[in-house]
Amino acid sequence: MRFMRLRNILVLLAFGLLALSPQAQGVESLNEKAIDFIRQENYEKAVSTLTEAIKASPKYAESYFNMGFTYYCMSRYDDAMQWYKKTIQVDSSYADAYVNVGLICNHKKQYEESIRWCRRALLIDSTLANAYTNMGVAYGGLGQNNESIKCYLSSLAIDSTSAITYNNLGNAYNNIGQYSRGISYLNKAVSIQPEYASAYYSMGLAYARLEMPDDAIRCYKKSVELEPRLITVYNDMGNVYASSHEYDKAIECFRTSVNKAPKYVDAYHNIGMIYYERKKYDSAAVWFKRATLIDPDHAQSYYACGIAYYMKGDRKEALKWYQKTVEVNPKHALALNSLGYVYQEQKDFDKALDCYTKAIAASPKYIDAYNNLGALYIHLKRYSEAVKCYTAAVSVDTKRAESYYNLGVAYYLSGDKTRAVAELEKAVSLRGKYVDAYHNLSVIYDELGQPAKAKIYREKAEDAEFGM
Repeated sequence: MRFMRLRNILVLLAFGLLALSPQAQGVESLNEKAIDFIRQENYEKAVSTLTEAIKASPKYAESYFNMGFTYYCMSRYDDAMQWYKKTIQVDSSYADAYVNVGLICNHKKQYEESIRWCRRALLIDSTLANAYTNMGVAYGGLGQNNESIKCYLSSLAIDSTSAITYNNLGNAYNNIGQYSRGISYLNKAVSIQPEYASAYYSMGLAYARLEMPDDAIRCYKKSVELEPRLITVYNDMGNVYASSHEYDKAIECFRTSVNKAPKYVDAYHNIGMIYYERKKYDSAAVWFKRATLIDPDHAQSYYACGIAYYMKGDRKEALKWYQKTVEVNPKHALALNSLGYVYQEQKDFDKALDCYTKAIAASPKYIDAYNNLGALYIHLKRYSEAVKCYTAAVSVDTKRAESYYNLGVAYYLSGDKTRAVAELEKAVSLRGKYVDAYHNLSVIYDELGQPAKAKIYREKAEDAEFGM
């Protein structure tokens, strides 16, 4: 089992107030007062002041734009969008209003709409770096990271001083697995803005993926030093310590996550995983259960709890938690396979067959389920069906020696010794010193009347068995 990692990197979007171009001294003064109120986070005063400005001069576009910005700062995105659109009605060439409509579309995850608004802005003014940045965010939201990268590079060609754009570009490269390049752009972000906590966090994630734990921990620590509210960092830091088998430090990090965010389910799960790794199955089960109490749909914790009980030897409890996993997620292939295995141990073969079949339907490339189902068919002496299972297994992974070995055994039991030899020899070619395969080949070659080949494999079996 693996540790969970919460991957919701903070993406900051670029926006700004236009420099005021007043049409009248009184309206300019009112807008300046409103901007001061915004800086003070006194948004009610800003709204009342801008309302006065709009009454005084209904054609003054900056008042509408600043009103949109005020509502944006209040996170009232629908209201902000309406005011930005009113800005455009007053002045259809007001490019920044188009950009900020795109910005709000990103917040609402309306990414294609965001791209359309930003393109309209660029038709008016092709030098708007923010438009390219917002389009980059939108393409990233659509999973089109290469397009996202192009947009960020276009933005930086216009404005090479934007820490936000460097941060987003670094994240985009991380998303396509180019972590070293991602780190280089994230470093540029923090060189421009040394207190950019989320950029350090993203670097930590990238270093972790590059298996550079010391650098990952350094970046994680810097990010929470700058922004203690980034609680997901403690969870990711715990994952790095766990991967390095520094379990005490890992638990400390996960407990910090729990203390700072009592409903942070992944941290509970990961504490359970540490106890599991230490073979403290009772303690592991306690934490997995806590995770399910916080999130009743957290299938992974139900399943992990089942595994903990299975490893403890408590099949009854293991079966119960596997069943709960499938209730939460009927297509949880691992739980279905594990259920099948327990049922098979209990000799409830019909239920075992049903579970293995459902596991394969849920995950058609799940080799362990094919192999388990094939083993059950052999036990039931349904050899032709076993052959089908193992044939499917080798088609999924042509490099797995065990599947060829199983297929060879199934062919032998079904009476096809020639095919059995072919599959067993494939197994041997993939795994050197495969003792069981050597033994079986020696037996089959004897039965085929080829004693010389039988002797070769018998000697290989003896040499491999005794380490020669």
